Amino acid sequence: MMRSSPLFRSLSPLISTDLWPTVYKGSRARGQIRVSVMSVDTANLAAAAMKFKDHPTRSVLEIFPGPGQWTRSMYLAGAKKIVTVENSDAYQSSLKKLEEESKGVIKNYNLSPLADPFEDLLGPKFNAIPDLKMQEWDNIQSEVVLVGTIPNSTLGEKCLHEFLAASIEKMGIFQYGRVEMYMFLYKDAAKRLLAPPGTPARNRISVLAEAAADMTQIMRPGAMHFHLPYDYELLRIVPHKVPKLSVSMEVLDFCLRSLFTNKSNPLNK
Repeated sequence: MMRSSPLFRSLSPLISTDLWPTVYKGSRARGQIRVSVMSVDTANLAAAAMKFKDHPTRSVLEIFPGPGQWTRSMYLAGAKKIVTVENSDAYQSSLKKLEEESKGVIKNYNLSPLADPFEDLLGPKFNAIPDLKMQEWDNIQSEVVLVGTIPNSTLGEKCLHEFLAASIEKMGIFQYGRVEMYMFLYKDAAKRLLAPPGTPARNRISVLAEAAADMTQIMRPGAMHFHLPYDYELLRIVPHKVPKLSVSMEVLDFCLRSLFTNKSNPLNK
């Protein structure tokens, strides 16, 4: 079956944003402050930043999609396939509706994004993107992009840490190549990720991020565009062709614990 052109795609809107605080009360469940893109305009701008018209064969792996506002916008923008990973009961009904209306272009898996689900998703167990092929690391992977709205919690930051580490070791989704990421992060988490040497915000994940990837700030639309109303920022994260540090993560973690006796030096000094 031919893939539908973005010009002819349509999906019903999600429920009115006025109802989100009532319907999605579970956003703070289990210590995770779950934040989702609520504004249609912000979702559309984030989808447009991914330039699906220039990448007509590109699929999406989306973690923590919430009700699916950004998911819907990526579908309308022309993503070939969108695989969402969401295990919160609060969002299953909304994602199921998107799945049905998209005729399978959108497919949700009720799995924990924190449990490294990609081996099962992309392997023979689920074969979620059946035509995905491994590509050389020299170029950005053209067939898949990883996106997400990371919880404002220590678990969310741990998830991001694991993606950066996996990109250095070419594990998980990064076995398929140099997969770029678009991540909405709470402003303080983004600040730590981007913190230069010698600044108070710099920490272990700042150094890991510098070692692993180039990062670009795409937008910071304001708290009113999200539910819950936290000030989130969209970053584009592209793994380096050659990581600035080439050691095992066990060694790197040990070094990072020691490194912060002196925060003032750049990574390559």
